[in-house]
Amino acid sequence: MLRAAILGSGVGFVVACGGGTAADPGESSGGPAMTGGTEASPATTGESTGTGELPGTGDPDDTGTPGGPTYAEDVAPILATHCWGCHVEGGFAPFSLVDYDDVAPIGNAIVAETAGRRMPPWPIDSTGACQNFADARWLTDDELATIAAWVDAGSAPGDLAALPEPPAPPTLGEIDGTLVLPTYTPSAEPPEHPFDDYRCFVVDPGLAEGGTLVAFEVRPGVVEQAHHIVLFSLDSDAAVQQALANDAQSDGPGYRCFGDAGVSDTRIVGAWTPGVPVVRFPTGTGVALPPAAPLVVQMHYNLAGGAQADDTAIDLQIDPTAAHLESVIFVDADLAIPPGVAGHGEQSVTTYDGAPVDLLAVFPHMHQIGRTMHVEIASAANTTCAADVPRYEFHWQELYSYTEGVRLLPGDEVTLRCGYDSTGREVPTTWGEGSGDEMCAVVFFARPVQ
Repeated sequence: MLRAAILGSGVGFVVACGGGTAADPGESSGGPAMTGGTEASPATTGESTGTGELPGTGDPDDTGTPGGPTYAEDVAPILATHCWGCHVEGGFAPFSLVDYDDVAPIGNAIVAETAGRRMPPWPIDSTGACQNFADARWLTDDELATIAAWVDAGSAPGDLAALPEPPAPPTLGEIDGTLVLPTYTPSAEPPEHPFDDYRCFVVDPGLAEGGTLVAFEVRPGVVEQAHHIVLFSLDSDAAVQQALANDAQSDGPGYRCFGDAGVSDTRIVGAWTPGVPVVRFPTGTGVALPPAAPLVVQMHYNLAGGAQADDTAIDLQIDPTAAHLESVIFVDADLAIPPGVAGHGEQSVTTYDGAPVDLLAVFPHMHQIGRTMHVEIASAANTTCAADVPRYEFHWQELYSYTEGVRLLPGDEVTLRCGYDSTGREVPTTWGEGSGDEMCAVVFFARPVQ
């Protein structure tokens, strides 16, 4: 079964660790924010994603070859742009990459992580061969070469007095409502999620008349265990009652949830990942919130560093004049992934039959054995690559904003190709919301053609 749909004005924006002011949702397990998993999130386990303790082989006392790249003048500006959004003292990453004495000893590890494009976390291809994206945490070939040359030449410090200052975090400004989550101490979900807790909280934003959400700021209670957040609206009385019932039937605040809110008739209206405390939708646009209704906040806690009592709050900014964004979704729901196959592919072709829209952002979504995704749009005139994800990573999902919109017209054919690695599984994997199920879906966030 193939399906394409415009889902009202719902949209979600997600941004992972990094510099820039990208406004947009995400999670690793279910939404533009959406991140989940059956294993500890690499962001806190010290695996080869570069977010744990890195082994180093550099010598910080070596001043390097005269005339070669230096840390202060050449390397630090690259790290400031692409890495310091998380890798600062007190930041979301477990160690700082600001001071020379922190960076030089692990220079070879940084070269390996960046050359392998495991860090910064940016799974979508941004070479320009398939679209360009705003605020991309994508190191150019020249930047990669500069870091490697600096390490090879001896990691010279340069003029450390000239180091750039870490960027000040953005602020929301005017606050029109706040989601205050109850105090909650997360607990893991073994065996599938030994280091993760996916918890949904039903929270009233205090917006009697609803409104259009244009920006929000997350204030995590415990920075190191906040992996991502997804915001869901409840668009009917039945949905509100179902969410409240889930909460009432669960021990402690909130209820366990994976992939989505565990409630029908919901929309993703926002998402957040570490590194960008303020999420802003494109200028003049936002997502509609229903009047006098609570939202569901899905928190993904990563507990590789232990569990602590959490008190997270989310400030909202509302603009009644902003235009509503729409979600345009394409899925291949006829998945039949055989067990024990390292390179299985699935493909769907869907003819778009909605109104003309300009696609402003794209959110690719699979689950834990998803490895690649490619999306093309074929019109009468040409074929356009809309997204290419050669290194899909369940724990680093996000929404990617195009630097230039992509027009989608009635009659266009959207081809969706997803690749999977089912090594270790003993039974076929099919479409589903569960942590052991899979998906092949792409969500576009669009504005009607004026």
